[in-house]
Amino acid sequence: MSAIPDRRRAPPAEEAPGPKEIRESPLEVRPPTPDALCIETPLASLDPPTTPTDHFFVRNHFATPHVDVEAWRIRVEGAVDRPFELTYDELAALPRHEVEAVLECAGNSRSSVRPRPEGVLWRNGAVGTAVWRGVPLAALLQRAGVRPGAVEVLLEGADRGQEPGVKDEISFQMSITLSKALDDDTLVALEMNGAPLSRRHGFPARVVVPDWYGMASVKWVTRVVVLPEAFQGHFRTRAYAYIAEGDSAESEKRPVTTVRVKSLITWPKDGAVLPPGPLRLRGVAWSGHGRIVRVDVNLGGLGGPREEETWHPAVLLPAESPHSWTHWEFEGHAARPGFYVIRARATDEQGHTQPVQATWNFRGLGNNSIHAVPVEVRRPAAGS
Repeated sequence: MSAIPDRRRAPPAEEAPGPKEIRESPLEVRPPTPDALCIETPLASLDPPTTPTDHFFVRNHFATPHVDVEAWRIRVEGAVDRPFELTYDELAALPRHEVEAVLECAGNSRSSVRPRPEGVLWRNGAVGTAVWRGVPLAALLQRAGVRPGAVEVLLEGADRGQEPGVKDEISFQMSITLSKALDDDTLVALEMNGAPLSRRHGFPARVVVPDWYGMASVKWVTRVVVLPEAFQGHFRTRAYAYIAEGDSAESEKRPVTTVRVKSLITWPKDGAVLPPGPLRLRGVAWSGHGRIVRVDVNLGGLGGPREEETWHPAVLLPAESPHSWTHWEFEGHAARPGFYVIRARATDEQGHTQPVQATWNFRGLGNNSIHAVPVEVRRPAAGS
C-alpha cells in the first residue's frame, strides 16, 4: 500500500485560482447560517470520471474548524468492550482501503421543489465523485468489540455552531446503521483524489459512507459512538428526515439514508443556443440502490414534431466502481429552429426510475425529479 504523503502539520494549501479558474469556478450558495460554507459544482465539472477536488461541492452547517492535527484524536466508544482513541499518526499507520464513490447532498436540486422547502437552495451541483482512501470503519469497530444489541453508530465532527430552530450550540452529529458501518467500503478517509484531505473537505479525517446521502459522510470526525438504540439528535430527526405535510413534532420521521436514482444533463447547459444539425448530449447517472441499467432521453420535439413524447435510450459508459456514477451519451439531431426542453431519466438495477416530480417533503430532501434543460435552436446569422 502506498504511504500517505507526510503533510500532517497542515492540510494541503488551497492555491489562489487564476482567471480561467475564476470564470469556471464553483458557485458559492447562501446558507441559512452566515459562517457555513456551501459551494456548488458546475455541471461541466461532472464530466470527468472523478470530480476535481477544487470543484467538488462543499456543504458545511457551521464554520470550517481549524483542527490542530497534533492534538486531534478519534475516539471509539459507547456500546463496546474496549473503547480507545487514536492519534492521526496511529490512524494513518493502519491498513487502508480505496473506494471510488459518489457523494450527493440530500438537499441537491432543492431549488426546483415547489412549494419552496426549507434549506439551502441548491440547483443541481451538490454532487461529485472522488477516489477516497482511508481506514475501514469496520476495522475500528472490530478493535473496540461491538456489544450485542447495538443498532447504530453515531459519528461526530469537530464543527460546532448554532442551527436554526435549535436553542443551544451543537456539534454536527449523524448516525448510520451498524450494518452500514461494518461495510468494508465505509471509510474513515484520509485522502481524496490521491492527496490528503483539504480543510474544507474534512482534514484530518472524515467518514465516507458510499450509497448514502452526503450528510452521513461526517467531516473532521472526532468521535465514533456505538449506540444500543436509534439516535434522536437534531440532524437525524429534523434536518435530514423526510417530513411530510401534516407531520407533528411527535411524529416518527423517516430518516434520509440511501441515495435515490438520478441523472443530470451536463451538456448542453441551461439556456444554450444550438445550431441546427447533429447534437451529442452527455450526462451522468447514479443510484445508491445499485448500478444504472438505463438512461432515456426526451428531446421535447427538438428532433421533429413527432418526438415530443418519445424517449430514446442513451449509450451508457462503464462505471468505474459499484459506488460510482455512470456517464452517458446520446447522439441526436436538432431538426428545426425553436425553443425546446431536453430531459433525461435514469433507471437502476432494482427498477427504480426517476419520477416527473418527486414527492414533496418539508426539507426538499432526496429530490430526484427528471432533469430538464431548456435550449434554443437558432440558425447562425448570415455572414457570421
